Amino acid sequence: MDKKNNKKHMLKIMIFVFSIIILGFSGTYAYFTTAFIGEPSKTQITSGVFKITSSLENVSAINNKNILFINENQRSTHAEKLTFTITSTSESNVDGTFDLYLKDINLSKNLYSSYLKWELLKGTEIIEQGDFSTANREDTPNDGEKNNVMTRVSDIKITKNPIPIKKNTTETLVFRMYLLNDENVNQIALTEGSFNGRLYLEAIPVSSLNS
Repeated sequence: MDKKNNKKHMLKIMIFVFSIIILGFSGTYAYFTTAFIGEPSKTQITSGVFKITSSLENVSAINNKNILFINENQRSTHAEKLTFTITSTSESNVDGTFDLYLKDINLSKNLYSSYLKWELLKGTEIIEQGDFSTANREDTPNDGEKNNVMTRVSDIKITKNPIPIKKNTTETLVFRMYLLNDENVNQIALTEGSFNGRLYLEAIPVSSLNS
């Protein structure tokens, strides 16, 4: 069997065994449990009012128990994605900014990898991207733990810089994740891995930045 055919056979095995991508708790906690957390949505300041709403409160979570390896040119069609809106309502009379985070992350040890990638898009433009190769593990490793043991990961700030939002406007964003296929690398170690996490939105009025 030549190298090319051998690689194809190996990929079929990986696709088959990479079967756990979520952990369910009482049937409610999924790959992404999307929620608008905390109290950033309504901020009263002396110079104005800034009120933010987000469809993250209602959109369905990404939930795929059989995520596949994809090539770079398949990202737009095959990556797991979540489309959501952020709105500065008509009650706002000042502009603002917002940041996005991944929080409450649980990641199997084998997926601290540059092949597990994420991207944030505004419209069709990629504005932020990264991977999990530098994710910071919070819990303590145990002797003899398996390669796919679940670990706790520190919060990841998705936005390098705050994204501006004008008063009484809506921004549409897409967050997507995928496993990158590499035809020249044996990626079997990435199989049987798991990830779950939560998107978190934090918004503030622009005028408060100078107070």
